Amino acid sequence: MRQKILTPTYPWPTYYKKYKKTQEEAIRELKETKDQVLRSTLSRLRKNGFVKNENAIWTITNKGRKYLKNKLSVKISHFKHFKIKNKQKEIIVIFDIPEIYKKSRNWLREELKELGFIQIQKSVWLGPSPLPKEFIKYLNEINILQYLRFFNAKEQEII
Repeated sequence: MRQKILTPTYPWPTYYKKYKKTQEEAIRELKETKDQVLRSTLSRLRKNGFVKNENAIWTITNKGRKYLKNKLSVKISHFKHFKIKNKQKEIIVIFDIPEIYKKSRNWLREELKELGFIQIQKSVWLGPSPLPKEFIKYLNEINILQYLRFFNAKEQEII
């Protein structure tokens, strides 16, 4: 019976010993990682103007309060119970909603699906019209209507 001899491409025993840690070392490294994540997060928030650090005291800025208020105030509203009589796809909705309204942007995509729209691109949707007045009013209430554009679409033969 022949045996195959496998030779590792790296010195496994040396590699293993080099990276073998004691429990205390692993705990210390985990704590240092968590501290670094916190520092990175605070740095990113400060860079975006959401928090400030004065005399080693972190405080939220007005911009941060506005962002937080927006994140917490988005209501979950579903408009799928509104039936759009016209099933022909004749309206295009295009939007470019800023990152601070991410939750509202994701909500909008789901609502457009429920209303019978199809996605052409990430922020370009084709669907039936007219949109319910309540839907448009709600878009204004959650401060994203200004980032949307609506276009009539008609299918025609090109040739």
